[in-house]
Amino acid sequence: MTKSERVFRYVWRINGVILLFVEIVVILALGILLFEEFGYKFAQLREAETGIAVAGPHAKSDLVLSQVASVEGTQVMRAELQQTAEQVKFGSGSGYNWETRNILCIEPGQKAAHWLLPDNDHIVVTSIDITEQKESGEKRVVATAMLVKPTAPSAKSSTGKLLLFDPAGNKIVEVADQVRIIQVASFRAGELRVLYERDKRLVLDVFDPQSIVKLREQLIEIPVLK
Repeated sequence: MTKSERVFRYVWRINGVILLFVEIVVILALGILLFEEFGYKFAQLREAETGIAVAGPHAKSDLVLSQVASVEGTQVMRAELQQTAEQVKFGSGSGYNWETRNILCIEPGQKAAHWLLPDNDHIVVTSIDITEQKESGEKRVVATAMLVKPTAPSAKSSTGKLLLFDPAGNKIVEVADQVRIIQVASFRAGELRVLYERDKRLVLDVFDPQSIVKLREQLIEIPVLK
């Protein structure tokens, strides 16, 4: 066997080992992706089956109630009704994120809890607790501003409804529709102030913190750059 033949044989063997290694890596990667895909879905369905029953006859069976949390400075407790949504990630397969479809409000002394929204056909995009700072340094949630958007695709899917409600979710006000984003929600000088964007305009609404009644509305003029 000549020297060139021996070199060719070694190169061929090395290439064969490299190809085998690449095949093993590809198989392992596919196995991991399949495990994540089906394992996650199975775990999600399993969690929904073993958790508190929240799905009615017309509700999705994969809705899951999150852990209950206290509303700061009050006796009210809330839990989010969540559903997983597939999210495509370029170059790394597909992943999942949680979508909040409703809020369960629990009040001590009340036998039954109640849902904040009348259905599960909306996604809670933004939720901001508006707090009041007491002299002791403690904070108390006065109200919550929330932006909800419909799940069904439409021309207005980039906008939604702006809601304002008290900590227990008993007083709910629909501030505006076709809102794109909540900019600021705060408590100042005994008033609730919500600044949001609607129809490419900034709008400032002021509310009474006790009744959640709108006191005034102001369109913010933005000077045109020259």
